[in-house]
Amino acid sequence: LEWMQSASNQSREENFEDAALFNKLYSTLYHYPKPVIAMAEGGAYGGAIGLLACADIVTSTPDANFAFSETALGMIPATVAPWIRKKTSAGFIRSAFLTGKAFNGVEAKESGLVQYLFSPDRIQSKTRDLVNQIATNGPGAIKETKALLNRIDNEFVSIDEELMQYCSTKIAEARISIEGQEGLNAFLEKRKPSWTR
Repeated sequence: LEWMQSASNQSREENFEDAALFNKLYSTLYHYPKPVIAMAEGGAYGGAIGLLACADIVTSTPDANFAFSETALGMIPATVAPWIRKKTSAGFIRSAFLTGKAFNGVEAKESGLVQYLFSPDRIQSKTRDLVNQIATNGPGAIKETKALLNRIDNEFVSIDEELMQYCSTKIAEARISIEGQEGLNAFLEKRKPSWTR
């Protein structure tokens, strides 16, 4: 957040380039030719949930915390939006983005963001078991299956260069906006932003 706060000292072009790096990160992770397994212990917020959305399999605990808090900070969850939409439903993403309301691991699993829930004392070993199970499968078959799934997914929710540029523009503009800077400052100063009563 402090890094995003420093955006007010950057040009619009520099902010766009920073945002484009996140799009590249998410795209690279999503299209990685081998399975990507993520484990969310404790929780994930904002852009970190984008990393989970780009993973093939996500494990978590029932009591983990998640939230898209961007709008509460005067920001827009633009760079994560296409990836979250690929992984979850339109109804979930609208509610989660517009309210910024926190949700737990059970709700994350119901949304499709998380595939497996394990107790905190077993999550690491159970996630390792999933990795080991995948490793017993044919490596060529895994690679081709991943390519097949990405192609099918792209037919339903296409994330092309134009969409990623649009998303980068939206977050770059929000980061340098008066509202975005006020939201970040308020959060870091542990106070309510000026728009709340």
